[in-house]
Amino acid sequence: MEFLVRVDRRGRIVIPSEVRRSLGIGRVVRLRVEEGRIVLEAVKDPLEKLAELVIKAPSSEEVVEERFEEKLEEQLEELVGEG
Repeated sequence: MEFLVRVDRRGRIVIPSEVRRSLGIGRVVRLRVEEGRIVLEAVKDPLEKLAELVIKAPSSEEVVEERFEEKLEEQLEELVGEG
């Protein structure tokens, strides 16, 4: 895959959307110079990683509901054991 892109007056280029999608490029890339070439490498944005952790964490409502169900089961077991 090869593209010809322009460099604007401020030194910016636009990475084509096809390339960004195929490489999983988000808001952050690593740039390094190797043997006279510019190499861009996709990097996972630390804020995206944090967002994933927050999204995967159970909500306080889920935690309360789970604890409620545990207590309810404990009480039912006690009642059944007494009968």
